[in-house]
Amino acid sequence: MKSMHFFNKYIAIGLCALIGYSQDSVAQKSPIVEKHSVQNQVKSGLTLGGIGAGGVEIRKDGQFYNWSILNNYPNGSAPILQFPSRPNSGEENAYMFFMVRYQIEGQQPKIKVLQLNNDIAYGGLLNEAPIYYFPWMSSVDNITYSARFPFADLTFSDEDMPFEVILESFSPFIPHDVKNSSLPAIDFNFKITSKIDQPVDVSIIATQRNLVAYDEVHKYFTASIVEKEGVKYFKQSVGNVSKQHDTYGQMGLGAIGGEEVSYYLGWAHRHPFMERLLTHKDLGNIDDSKNRNKTNTDGEKIAWTGGLDNNQMFKSSIAISQRLEGTQQMKAHFFMNWYFPNAMGWVSGKKEKNRDGLITDPKGYQLPIRKTSRVGHYYENYFANYDEVADYFVNNVEHLKARSKAFVDNMYRSDVEQYLLDQVNSQLNTFITSSQLDKQGRFAIREGLTSNQAWGPFATSDVSLYGSASIIALFPELQKNMMRCHAHAQTTEGEINHGLGADLGLNQNGTFGVYERVDLAPNFIQLVLRDYLFTNDKAYIEEMWPAVKKAIDYVLNEKDLDGDQMPDMEGIMCSYDNFPMYGLASYITTQWITAMEMASVVAQDMGEKKNAKKYKKIADKGVQLMDKHLWNGKYYRLANDYQGKHGKDEGCLTDQLFGQWVAHEAGMGRLFEKEKIHAALESVLAYSYIDNTYLRNCTWPEHKDFFPMAETDLWVDQANTPWTGVELAFASFLIREGMVAEGKQIVKSIDDRYRKAGLYWDHQEFGGHYYRPMSAWSVLNALAGYNLVKDQYSFAPKNESNSFQLFFSANHGTGTFLRDHQTVNIVANTGHLRVAALCLPQEYWDKKSNLISINDGAVKVKQWEQKDGMKTAIFEQAVVLNKGESLMINPVAMTLK
Repeated sequence: MKSMHFFNKYIAIGLCALIGYSQDSVAQKSPIVEKHSVQNQVKSGLTLGGIGAGGVEIRKDGQFYNWSILNNYPNGSAPILQFPSRPNSGEENAYMFFMVRYQIEGQQPKIKVLQLNNDIAYGGLLNEAPIYYFPWMSSVDNITYSARFPFADLTFSDEDMPFEVILESFSPFIPHDVKNSSLPAIDFNFKITSKIDQPVDVSIIATQRNLVAYDEVHKYFTASIVEKEGVKYFKQSVGNVSKQHDTYGQMGLGAIGGEEVSYYLGWAHRHPFMERLLTHKDLGNIDDSKNRNKTNTDGEKIAWTGGLDNNQMFKSSIAISQRLEGTQQMKAHFFMNWYFPNAMGWVSGKKEKNRDGLITDPKGYQLPIRKTSRVGHYYENYFANYDEVADYFVNNVEHLKARSKAFVDNMYRSDVEQYLLDQVNSQLNTFITSSQLDKQGRFAIREGLTSNQAWGPFATSDVSLYGSASIIALFPELQKNMMRCHAHAQTTEGEINHGLGADLGLNQNGTFGVYERVDLAPNFIQLVLRDYLFTNDKAYIEEMWPAVKKAIDYVLNEKDLDGDQMPDMEGIMCSYDNFPMYGLASYITTQWITAMEMASVVAQDMGEKKNAKKYKKIADKGVQLMDKHLWNGKYYRLANDYQGKHGKDEGCLTDQLFGQWVAHEAGMGRLFEKEKIHAALESVLAYSYIDNTYLRNCTWPEHKDFFPMAETDLWVDQANTPWTGVELAFASFLIREGMVAEGKQIVKSIDDRYRKAGLYWDHQEFGGHYYRPMSAWSVLNALAGYNLVKDQYSFAPKNESNSFQLFFSANHGTGTFLRDHQTVNIVANTGHLRVAALCLPQEYWDKKSNLISINDGAVKVKQWEQKDGMKTAIFEQAVVLNKGESLMINPVAMTLK
């Protein structure tokens, strides 16, 4: 045996020598390396749907997430949308999906699911692997994704597919048009372009799971097809469920086309649907919905799934089919609608309260436990059922698309860096993810939201002062209705709620007793008065003025503890509910000064001269106290308990002049000395703008690197961290004050930070989809130096070029400001612009003529005013610019780019 061993060894060595092999020179086979980058992460996407109507989030993997159309928690009263088969498993990829079936002449057909494969199961299958069951079906290799609210464009490509598939999806979003911006509707428009010369049969299939009454067990599913000229759609619902149940309603998909449209209603298991799809070019117009999941007299469910749970399966599909000859192109136009009218008001929680007083379950989730009343959806004012919604949408989809696209295009024609426009645009997503708009037109945005939890109440007063910058600009009526809800909930003493409950008409505090915050009444006063000045709505201010005065008196009587007519802090009592402030606090005092300054102006309009003088005197006193007790030579310190025991707090708060930001947005001008404002802004940048990546909330000079959280018992770190809404507001503040490059850099930091994190459409703070960053609209206002105050338009653009255009939104329409050297055009893009006066930088006016015209006719000027380098023309009579009309200064021919 030993000799044989040696013999084999030498034979092996000889063979190796013959083939030139040595053990030391073996070429090792390296493992295949797969690169996974941050860009591969799929965490957020644009949400398609309607304001207050709910929606679904389309992400760059082609899947649909965070369904909120069924009045489901976290933005509704019904339970979280999930099923026992795989709770919280990402099963949403089976709620709705698109597939393309294709067959090249002479070859076997193949199916591509227009998603990236993030699970073993896809194409409507659950816990089953298509790679085994259906090797001819796979997800696509690549998706390119581009989103610009309210549009999301996806291109699907695969080395096996003989064509490229492009999807353009959108939901109507049209400023100043609440009806069409709150539609329960999504449009999906596909374009398929062949890349080969051979004929190929192509079908695009849209599939939707019937989720109606997902929380009910003893139900049976229904589906029906509606056929009209050039349109087919299916609608899905249930039986044996109360029509008053909050998840009862209808949902469905449709296709715009002719004979090439087919359907298959009511499939569940992979058999026989997938076999039909493989062996036929169309769906065969099959209705398999009859007697599905019905119950017998004993209430026992009769269904193939068995068991008594809500995981019953029922899907319907609709397809558009066509043969492509050569390098032809086909289009496939789908649409989705829903109708769930039973939105309920509700109270959240169980037994225990968290830090905000919100009742929570043991895991900390704020869950709906008591439904109050049916509040409905705004779309019910126009549509009585699903069919009316679908008919309206199909008949108007091209018009709605054109109007939505015109808004986006006009905004993006602004001559500013794209990242600035992208950041503003991305925050509009929150209008869909987090809004409530009930049948009565009551409106609110929830403070924060994640897929399984509601964070904070609706219409939080402190956060609204930032986030409502977008609402008042684009939908003034919604903003005013939100403030009406707060006025309705005001206490008899004048207190303002921190937030509103899910039933916006109830006199309840959405945070169950958080009244002690000092900033709530000043928040309310500033919001109402800003809204009036912007809209010039006399009826609105007459309605709201009593509530404003009650709030003023409440602060003076209850929150001024030392008799100096300023509200006093006694610890953690404001939006910065992490670190305490005592006595005179810059964040609070600047807001109170702005509130009083605005109140003095509005009191004049209300014929209350005595109150006007009183409020003005308080505002002036506040500025004096700020300068005396809070100014430290570099910035306004965080707080000074100058009549108490806590002394000075040298914290440098980013929001130390927050009231001045509000004043700028409301067109009130500077309330503090310019030199001190600029010194304070520069101090914030020096202390708190970290490595050009983020702007933290507060810095203490003795802790310049980090505030030592470990040495405190504070519940979370708000000092060292950034709040996106604060950063965006501060950036616009810098731009207003001429520190344009610095302001832009902060916006760029936010934009980069959130793109890299994969959360571009989901800004974080107290939960996701946070309300505060909707302050982004103020960046657009600042770049244009734009204000609208009682029909007087002011522009002081921060653009160094002599030729540019900038987008703006007014109280009844949108417009574009164009400059070409000495010529200025103000063009009405949508709605109308009512202009009573026009204020521009002195150099914009022609010193010789100051000619102003509209529709080739001269505009008569009653009075000229000049102040701080600005010149104002007050017209003898207000002029109205309708869509497409221009107000021209020193007119020459000018057109939009």
